[in-house]
Amino acid sequence: MGDTAFVLGNGESRRGIQIEELKAHGTVYACNGVYRTDTPHYLVAVDPKMLLEIGETDYAINNKVWSNYNAQYAKHKKILDHVQWFKPSLGWSSGPTALRMACDHGYKDIYILGFDYQGHSQGAGFKFNNVFKDTRNYKRAKDEATFYGNWMNQTKRCLKDFPLIKFHRVIPKDWFTPKDLTWNENLSHPIKEDFVKQFNLTIKS
Repeated sequence: MGDTAFVLGNGESRRGIQIEELKAHGTVYACNGVYRTDTPHYLVAVDPKMLLEIGETDYAINNKVWSNYNAQYAKHKKILDHVQWFKPSLGWSSGPTALRMACDHGYKDIYILGFDYQGHSQGAGFKFNNVFKDTRNYKRAKDEATFYGNWMNQTKRCLKDFPLIKFHRVIPKDWFTPKDLTWNENLSHPIKEDFVKQFNLTIKS
């Protein structure tokens, strides 16, 4: 295991970043619908709807999937036989759970992508922001954005509990950053374009 990890939420700020390219530079943790398009080193899916969807496929047979045990999985042999369980459960969302998992694995640098903490501004409200919007088990693009407070608080807990890790939240220029994430000494906010150059990545259109 190297010194670098990449943790991907599914916010649209990470659109165009290719997981296979990231895997050449470190360990990749991702969540939920990513299994449809890519194979990260670790997939975290704590939402029961998503894990049941994954259980309809052979993905967990051949790849590492982590979740929280739920009694409704008792009749699903693929899930019981191949999914690995967090013990104890954090009770967190999938993205921050993946971040915590990476922290526990002891990297020096963790790059966080797709942790957007806010929807798209549209009129008086914010609309759902996710690369998998309008697909099975996800909200519609026109739906109201999911409240980001839990994600932010769970991220802050990782920053506090692991002060020696350097966290880098990769965002496009002028992207939203919650005020609570601007004071952390171990968190930087590199611009996506600079990150792409740093790791010699190719943006997929």
